[in-house]
Amino acid sequence: ISSALVVGSRAGHGSRMSAPMMANVADTLATMQGPDLYWEEIGPLQDPPKEESDFKEYDTFSTFLAACQQHGVDLTQPDITVLAPGNVACEQFSAVAGPLTKAVCEYHVIKGVVNKDSLGSADLTTVEGSTITYRRMFRKDFLDNAFCGQPSSPPRTSYCANVKADNGLIHGLNEVIYPGWSESSGGYGSEGDAATRA
Repeated sequence: ISSALVVGSRAGHGSRMSAPMMANVADTLATMQGPDLYWEEIGPLQDPPKEESDFKEYDTFSTFLAACQQHGVDLTQPDITVLAPGNVACEQFSAVAGPLTKAVCEYHVIKGVVNKDSLGSADLTTVEGSTITYRRMFRKDFLDNAFCGQPSSPPRTSYCANVKADNGLIHGLNEVIYPGWSESSGGYGSEGDAATRA
């Protein structure tokens, strides 16, 4: 029975409801919990002492967001995938390579919406212009030197994946990635590390 034929009901117009609006990538990152953090080696030094594996707090993405805003990197543009490092990852990178630059921030934004399951087959060209290297090893998805969207059990930190926003997706990273990285570079601080040459 059509609702238009029932006495007392409005005639149907066949219009579709618009898609629900959530928030863009920038607004989503500003309000979501980052990677879970544990006390690690400083736990026993607390008063009262904590286990190294005790939950401490959730990280946030405020350092990355502030750097993007400072350098004019638009996280509200349509159809993007943002690879978001938490504050701890940003602090570790900055201690060796200096503050996050515009190129580094742009390198965390992939042109197009790429689901975590598609990272190995998708075009990973960034807004910066370089292409990110994908590798699958140790049961993890690696993007350059960082692993991406990795769920773990405590006391291992978990990183989000496939967080939906109105204009794309967000995947969490355990490290900051940067243009010029290669497998032979050896990582932060090594002789071939592109981040320390800049």
